[in-house]
Amino acid sequence: MTTSAIPVDALRLLVHRGFDATSVDQLAAAAGMSRSTFFRRFGSKEGMVFADMERVIDSVSERLGERDARSTADVVVRAALGVFDHLTADAERADLRRQLLAAVPALRDRELVSTHRFESAFRHGLADVFADEESASVAYSAAVVALHNYHLRRWLAAPGPEPRTALEADVRRLCRRYAEVVDPPSGDAADRTTASGAPRAGGGAVVVTVVQPAPDGEAAVLDAVRDQLRALGRGPGA
Repeated sequence: MTTSAIPVDALRLLVHRGFDATSVDQLAAAAGMSRSTFFRRFGSKEGMVFADMERVIDSVSERLGERDARSTADVVVRAALGVFDHLTADAERADLRRQLLAAVPALRDRELVSTHRFESAFRHGLADVFADEESASVAYSAAVVALHNYHLRRWLAAPGPEPRTALEADVRRLCRRYAEVVDPPSGDAADRTTASGAPRAGGGAVVVTVVQPAPDGEAAVLDAVRDQLRALGRGPGA
């Protein structure tokens, strides 16, 4: 992804002159293009401010489609960090957009729509994971986006590496809470364990239970176990 879709000179003009006071002709000139090119590329002033969001949302779907080679948790983390890295790649552009969102209610409404689409991209990308857990899918996707936006706001207030690190840690923590659905054990592993994680009988494990000490001591216990293994055809000499 690239932030070059949004001309920073045009954003500066909107911040310094005011959103409503700046004409499309002025924005087009600041962006180094004609009025007709501006409308073809952005559609409107609001469209220019959010010109990168379509690509951002597409990137979420693309990364979630990489689950064949990675765990779901890893892919979700990559998707969230990919959006974060894009939105923080240019500190000036990010701050100019922050100022505009704070000053213009119509842009805040547009941002809310983008947030809903961000959540929807996660829900659709993980539809097969949450096939029988629709309400969990809604909660999970909203939580990922909420964590992303929380740490993005932290970064906007004080740019630095910590918010990104914290975002990754928080999303991984969320994935662990949903681990039974997001990254369940593989079929073979699940077949060999009980719900508590203990090996299932007949799954390749041997369970030995001693009810009381054998009268002849440890050697007698070991001999008895060895005899049982031979009887099953699994012990030494079987």
